[in-house]
Amino acid sequence: MAGLIILAAILILAAVTLIKAAQCKAPAAAERLPSSRNDEELEDMGNRFARLIQIQTDSRLPGEDLSAFKQYHKTIDELFPLCAKNLEKTEMDGVLLYHWKGKRSDLPAILMMGHQDTVPADADNWKYPPYGGEIHEGKIYGRGVMDDKCNQFCQMSAIENLLTRNFVPGRDVWLEYSVNEENSGPGAEAAVKYLKAHGVKLACAWDEGGAVVDKAMACMDRPYAVIGITEKGYADVKITACGEGGHSSAPHAETAVTRLADFMHEVSHSHLYERKFTPHVQAMFENMAPSFSFPMRYLFANLWLYKPLLERIMGKVNAQADALLGTTICFTEMKGSDATNVIPSEAYVVANLRTGFTQGLKESLAILKQRADKYDLKLEVLSSREASPITPQNSEVYQYLVSCIRKKFPDCGISPYVMTGGTDNRHFAELTENCLRFYPLRLTSEQLASMHSDNENADLRALSDAIDFYQYFLENWKF
Repeated sequence: MAGLIILAAILILAAVTLIKAAQCKAPAAAERLPSSRNDEELEDMGNRFARLIQIQTDSRLPGEDLSAFKQYHKTIDELFPLCAKNLEKTEMDGVLLYHWKGKRSDLPAILMMGHQDTVPADADNWKYPPYGGEIHEGKIYGRGVMDDKCNQFCQMSAIENLLTRNFVPGRDVWLEYSVNEENSGPGAEAAVKYLKAHGVKLACAWDEGGAVVDKAMACMDRPYAVIGITEKGYADVKITACGEGGHSSAPHAETAVTRLADFMHEVSHSHLYERKFTPHVQAMFENMAPSFSFPMRYLFANLWLYKPLLERIMGKVNAQADALLGTTICFTEMKGSDATNVIPSEAYVVANLRTGFTQGLKESLAILKQRADKYDLKLEVLSSREASPITPQNSEVYQYLVSCIRKKFPDCGISPYVMTGGTDNRHFAELTENCLRFYPLRLTSEQLASMHSDNENADLRALSDAIDFYQYFLENWKF
């Protein structure tokens, strides 16, 4: 009898979960909107953008040579003469801050962001010159095309278009473009101090982040617009081992290097940090569930049942998804002896941590120290920051952005997104709760992978759509 009851319960559970998965189905996707620009106009737009790509603007800290950025600023003024004439510009160690005065300056302002600086590029590995801004088969190639000169180009193109029609926004609009986002420099912090000193209140701060991705995750049936609502915490930690040095011809059984190797192996092959579906991560997967093919749709539609299982196996299924569930650690640098035949008396590795939301910075570091103590290793935190506040999805600003996405990208799903990387946006959390991290830029998974890598590129059509999106966002903000 007990066996029949258990069997009946299993059958009922199977029926309930299958029905729930069957009901979890997204409506048929609408068609993509036609382009607002013809081929000739797209080519002209691409050639204008290429002028920015052709200027190599590696990150610069205050006091370093800004000559490339001076050239970049001159080119910006030439590309956008109406912006140069009508927007008040402030420059701080290369950082650009623009003020577009609206009808009501007493209302909290809109801030749109990006960064002028890029990471370096190794030309030997590129199909086309990384600073050529060349256009091939409807795509523009170059360092900074996506990360992140497109934001400044598309935002200012949208405003230039609006200025040709004498449009005045309902409230003030600010633009901020740093020169040291890529090396976590102080540019954005200087802009925050400036805004605070001038009494500027913000309705939102909108920066790079999620995008309109063709395959946001495997097994999806449509593109997804993913909006970053928070950024994980960050820490660089130096782990040092000391021991008896000597000549490599008479090695000891244990050295500083071998202790570090044993430590790294254990950390990399153990479940050092817990995996949990926090509410905002769960919301992301539940939003995306209808667009997954079976069996992923079945699992994510029934998180109430399968959440513990997915928390255990996600790392074996998808590393990107697993990174959303908790703290990650990656060993990125190491140093031992300066000579091939010398046993070092001191060796170290550097670990990069991206801390989660159930185990924050303090707890994540404490867990790592406990494991390091086992091998008699010393920890030194080189840099760190906590996770950023979570943008409320029920806010009027967030919902307005969602409505704009539905209007301009009707063929796409929409989901909140936890950013595993970092942006300048986090600095503006003290000025607004509405920190939006979203490129209105369509990208394939291959294009997304080219960010910080070889052959960075974007479709001209996607850049055109992004300009239209920014313009629509500013024109239709009515609240």
